[in-house]
Amino acid sequence: RQAAAAPAVDLALEPTPSRLAVEVSEVVHDPELDEAVISFANADMVTSEAALERLCRSDGPRHHHAETWLVLFDLYRATGQQAKFESLAMLYAGQFGRSAPQWFSLPKLVADAAAAERPDTRGVKGEVGWISPERLDAEAVLRLRSATQQLPLPWVLDWGPLQQVDVDAADQLAGLMRQWAPQRIDMRWLGAEQLLGALQQAAPTGVRDADPAFWMARLEALRLANRPDQFDEAAIDYCVTYEVSPPSWEPAQCQVRPSSSGLSTLGPPSSMSTEVPSSLFESGVGDDGGAHRLTVVELSGQLAGDIGPVLAQLDRRLGSAGMVQVSCARLIRVDFIAAGDLLNWVVAKNNEHRTVTFADAHRLVAMFFGAMGINEHARVQVPRL
Repeated sequence: RQAAAAPAVDLALEPTPSRLAVEVSEVVHDPELDEAVISFANADMVTSEAALERLCRSDGPRHHHAETWLVLFDLYRATGQQAKFESLAMLYAGQFGRSAPQWFSLPKLVADAAAAERPDTRGVKGEVGWISPERLDAEAVLRLRSATQQLPLPWVLDWGPLQQVDVDAADQLAGLMRQWAPQRIDMRWLGAEQLLGALQQAAPTGVRDADPAFWMARLEALRLANRPDQFDEAAIDYCVTYEVSPPSWEPAQCQVRPSSSGLSTLGPPSSMSTEVPSSLFESGVGDDGGAHRLTVVELSGQLAGDIGPVLAQLDRRLGSAGMVQVSCARLIRVDFIAAGDLLNWVVAKNNEHRTVTFADAHRLVAMFFGAMGINEHARVQVPRL
């Protein structure tokens, strides 16, 4: 991965005279970024994104501060928003006269790694993880994106209450589905016909005034649901309506099992907020014992709620190593409860005369570690780009 090979900036060190180190130090301790950092930790991606975009825009207080732009790049990576990332990359290159960071999707990295580890979930019913509102607007789609980043497989989405889709929501939904398509994700859609019907109603055949975004969302939904015949019919109708070439069918890696059985749902289980949709992998061990032995492990996905079981698993893998490196290259988010547990774990490792380094953390995670005091007891490193 691009980020894994990039040079690291140590956020736990005192500022040095170098320009880059000063910029990193300013970002970590800057109260202007508190809203974005705290909102992200609380899984309020909408507020976090808006706060960062407000700082970086042409009349914003951080328009000339490259490190703040890198925080926004990291948010787009963490939420899988490639189009916004690429638009920002063009502005960044023009503004600062240097190459922008390279794109990758953190949710896709996590999903690909998890798919290789997880057992087949095709026979698993799963719990409902998200319920559509009656009116799907752009903010609801962003919350859907955030919710799916925290769900275990299979994702169970209930479209049953849906009555109306806003045009901005249709555009974002189409983009989100395009991100899901190449990923090995197993999903259940309750009330799938409600989604397809709402999109079709918003853009009937022959009505050229209807925004094409509704058609794109409908076609992407049909592709995920593996309905090539219905896709072809809709593509022809799209061609007739707008007199342009229709999109072509491409099979999706993502598996969606629609259901229109009218199942009722009571919403996500109350324990969802305390589940830990994360993974821990051992990546390597040094070849000598004692204080100079290095153990490398990885935290992946999202750490939310009580992470005692994850930390206990980590402890079992440390052995006698005096140096512990925790790769955060695929760590998307850490909430307050999990960060508190992680802080206590790091302090305990210090008391055992071990040193801990969190490597390749994206900037929103790294700054949150700073806010929680973790970087007072461990080194926290971020890639420069």
